[in-house]
Amino acid sequence: MTISGGSITGQAAIDSHVSTWVELCLAIVNDLAIEVRQGRRVPADAGLADAFARLAADPLTRDFEVSSADVDDLASAARRLHIAIDTCIAGDLLTAAFALNTVLAEFGAVPNLHAAAGEVPHLTFHAADAPIVDAWAAESATALAFLVGTQQTHRLGQCGADSCDAYYLDSTKNASRRFCSLACQNRAKSAAYRQKRREQPE
Repeated sequence: MTISGGSITGQAAIDSHVSTWVELCLAIVNDLAIEVRQGRRVPADAGLADAFARLAADPLTRDFEVSSADVDDLASAARRLHIAIDTCIAGDLLTAAFALNTVLAEFGAVPNLHAAAGEVPHLTFHAADAPIVDAWAAESATALAFLVGTQQTHRLGQCGADSCDAYYLDSTKNASRRFCSLACQNRAKSAAYRQKRREQPE
C-alpha cells in the first residue's frame, strides 16, 4: 500500500494493491452480508451457495480451494466488514475503526513480506502461512483501514437503485458513481422513465 504526494502530509491516493483488496472485500460483503441485490432478495442459504460459486470463478480467488466451512467463516467476517462499510459511508469513522480493529486482531493482520520461489517479495497484511479465510479477512480489513486512515472513505458507495443494497468502490475522478453495476443503472433509468410517463397528463 502506498500514499502518493511526496510526503505523509500529501494527498492520499488509492493504489492498485489497495483497490484490489477493497474490491475483494466488497465482493465478500455483497455475496455474504446483504439481503437484496440487483432487484432480487437473496435467501441466506442460496447466498452462500452463490458466493461459493463466485469465489471459485473470481480471478482473485479461483486458484484457492474454498470449502463450505471457509464460506461460513467468511460470512462471519463479512458481517463485521459490513458494519465497517456502513459506518464509513455514514461518516462514523470511530465505529468503523472499532469494527475494523476487531477483524484485524481476530484474523492476525500483520505486515509481512513474502514471495514464492523466484519471485520478488511483496507486501501483504497476513502471514505467509495464514489460512485463506484469515488472509482474505485480514487484507480486506486492512484495505478498508487504509481508506479510513487516508480519508478516502467517500470512495465507498451503496447502490442507488431500488431493491439493491450492494456496495462498490468509486474510482471516478469526481466520485460520481451511483450504482453497483450497469444492470442496476439500467433498471433505475427504466424505472425513472416509467415514472415520468405516469406523471405526464393524458
